[in-house]
Amino acid sequence: MGEARCRRDTGHIPGHIERPRERTLPPLWLLGLLVLVAALAAWLSPARAHSFYPWECCSSQDCWPTGTGADAREPDPVAGPGGWRLFDGTIVPYAATRPSPDGRFHVCRHGGRLAGGLITPHDKPPCLWVPPNGS
Repeated sequence: MGEARCRRDTGHIPGHIERPRERTLPPLWLLGLLVLVAALAAWLSPARAHSFYPWECCSSQDCWPTGTGADAREPDPVAGPGGWRLFDGTIVPYAATRPSPDGRFHVCRHGGRLAGGLITPHDKPPCLWVPPNGS
């Protein structure tokens, strides 16, 4: 009678050795698919789209395109008498800009914040890219 009670209470069968369940891993094809999806997502990310930002401009972490696009964080600079005027009032002389490889304006700001000042590396042009003909 004690055995029946033991079986009913704990599920243990006397004389039976319980083995721990083996962990099963996902099939290799599933792991491969997950790695492929992650690599594709990284390849198509916005950071990849603007991979031309150099290290001295904070390795593209504090940089973005300007204008009206979905990825823009501030308006395009405006041409003025002394150079390009940024939305915060900073003027960058025309000769001190960098050529834009994708035909858009781009800017890098300290801390990756709109309130951050324009990043200007020592002995290098400010981190402002201007499209050909300033358009």
